[in-house]
Amino acid sequence: MQVSANMSVFLADELLPLMAGLWPASANQLDSNVRGVAMAWGLQLSGLTPDQITEAVLELAGDTSRQFAPRPAEVKAAILQRNPVPKCAPAGRQISIRACEMQAEARVYVRDRQVTDEAVQAELQQLLAELRSEGVTITGRIR
Repeated sequence: MQVSANMSVFLADELLPLMAGLWPASANQLDSNVRGVAMAWGLQLSGLTPDQITEAVLELAGDTSRQFAPRPAEVKAAILQRNPVPKCAPAGRQISIRACEMQAEARVYVRDRQVTDEAVQAELQQLLAELRSEGVTITGRIR
């Protein structure tokens, strides 16, 4: 996987110098291997716009107790926290009631090796409610 040319230019020419200025303690780390750092950041932040990345870095710079530049994962988390991924199902997503029953039983089993019918039914009702709230269509019938 490679980083686009535009992203590489943004990272090397704009973002890394900005971060070196905001966090002087990290300047040597950021400048010593600009190409490698830009590649690592580009791969981690692929799909995000330069504006989103810059805003997140500036937001993290507001933390006066921070001494070192953030890692790419921290920047990505700040972006996703500000712009959460919508939790909705694509139109027409379906799942069978049997698949739901198996998933509910697996959830109960992971929590507690003693699987009871009552625990599975309670988990199934919770799972069905979650899926319906996401817009998923449940097919089939409960026995």
